[in-house]
Amino acid sequence: MTMQPTDRRHFLGLMAAGATAVVGTPVAARATRSTYPPDVGSKFYADGRVHPFAGNTLICHVPQQGEHSGCFDALLDIYREAPSHPFVRKIALLPPSSYHMTIFGGANDKPRERKSWPGDLPLTMPIERCTKILAERLKASRLKCELPIRMKVDPSQDPTNGAPLTLRLLPFDEAERSKLADLRTAISDVTKVPIPTPDTYRFHISLGYFVAWLTAAEQVTFARTFNRWAQQLASKSPMITLGAPEFCSFDDMFAFHRIMYLD
Repeated sequence: MTMQPTDRRHFLGLMAAGATAVVGTPVAARATRSTYPPDVGSKFYADGRVHPFAGNTLICHVPQQGEHSGCFDALLDIYREAPSHPFVRKIALLPPSSYHMTIFGGANDKPRERKSWPGDLPLTMPIERCTKILAERLKASRLKCELPIRMKVDPSQDPTNGAPLTLRLLPFDEAERSKLADLRTAISDVTKVPIPTPDTYRFHISLGYFVAWLTAAEQVTFARTFNRWAQQLASKSPMITLGAPEFCSFDDMFAFHRIMYLD
């Protein structure tokens, strides 16, 4: 395909701006993509208001106080800076009180999917009843997790236009990787919520969700800024230390209500 003069000028302009890390969208994909990013209409409204999205999950809230609060403080620095960037007008930022790392995604009210619903429970069951049953199963199982959980920033971030705004994490070392893999398998066995084989889940902390697509120029600034944020977090909190996983219910993405700890 021959590059038209206008396309060539646009491409060279992006390269001159330092767009080597930009995650762009091919022209063909832009022509066929939906009006809004995928989380609009499910987790957020197009105007940035939070949308009802109920479910249950196992998470570790990022500690806000004490000796392990360095990660939260670094995330707050990002939260404070974010509104200064015009591209953030297209992102619904999450409240810092909700910052967490998901250990195991549970069941969501919508969409109801077998791949994320207990295999022995009907898909028509009210989400409140499903949550109660999973809590009972987890309590009876007395699952344990060696604490603390130690993570680090994943150097291979992927700041993608329209995708959730997440900072990827990795287990701090091989012992942590094995521990978390065993824990996820045990939780799946107890809850009957399946996990894929192999388990390719990527740990992360969510900061927000896109409610509008970025322009090509905005992608350049976004990618550069996001990668700097990831580097800042890695520098300020080289080890991210988390406490006991919490089984939580939620009505939307703004708050996760603890039902019980996994000790």
